[in-house]
Amino acid sequence: MNFIPAPLPANESRRQEAVERLQIKGTNQHDVMVVYSEMAQELTGFAAVAATLFDADTQYSLASCNFPGKSGDKLADRAQSICSYTLLSNKPTLIPDTTLDERTKNHPAVTSGMCKSYAGFPIINKDNYILGSFCLVNNEKKELSDQQIILVQKLVARLAHQLDTQSEQREITSNKIQDAINEFSKSVPNASLEDFKYFISICSNKKVAASLLGNLISLELCSQENEGVVLTKKGRETQQRMGMQTQILQKVKVEGNAAENMVNDMLSKLGDV
Repeated sequence: MNFIPAPLPANESRRQEAVERLQIKGTNQHDVMVVYSEMAQELTGFAAVAATLFDADTQYSLASCNFPGKSGDKLADRAQSICSYTLLSNKPTLIPDTTLDERTKNHPAVTSGMCKSYAGFPIINKDNYILGSFCLVNNEKKELSDQQIILVQKLVARLAHQLDTQSEQREITSNKIQDAINEFSKSVPNASLEDFKYFISICSNKKVAASLLGNLISLELCSQENEGVVLTKKGRETQQRMGMQTQILQKVKVEGNAAENMVNDMLSKLGDV
């Protein structure tokens, strides 16, 4: 017999819309997401862990440990993924022996011996839509303890919160850019889109050739000085109305024992989520 994929969730169309709103499908999220897979692997001892998203037809990788492919890559066709069953419930799909479970026993990964135990945790966003699956696979039969299940659930909740935060930040950024364009057009009605682009570059302290700034100079938004191009009083006032003031961000480099201590601290706080 062939593997039988899971039926579609009742809210599938809205669930897919929630995934699309993230705007991260197919992008490289490895550096910001891999820590969740690494910590789950450390907590459970499972051989492979992956955080994934599902659209209508495909399962995509966010980040993984010991799974093939890179972040943003297609991991599997949805119809051929055991994880499709994880989309059906807010509770984990736990299958300690995949060879005995009707849902999984005919899957090629099971019949080949690659996946003898499976645990899939739904990635649930703030609106209660299941975006994908945080899956753990082992090549030997293995069962999670109650405490391990709780810890992984909390870990996945943090991952989902990060996805929500990223999505909200993108929306805020998009709205901020739109507001800035509107304010620039209102403050400088004779300016072009190219002028807006160059003005933003100057506000961000990027170098722009003076030959490209003739219109901004004539509009009295910037002026050429010995050391380069600077904003005029009118330019600074326009920048402020646009909400484009720059801020200094402090960068912190963490490595060696400090990095290990930071990860250990994250692990110790999982129980406080």
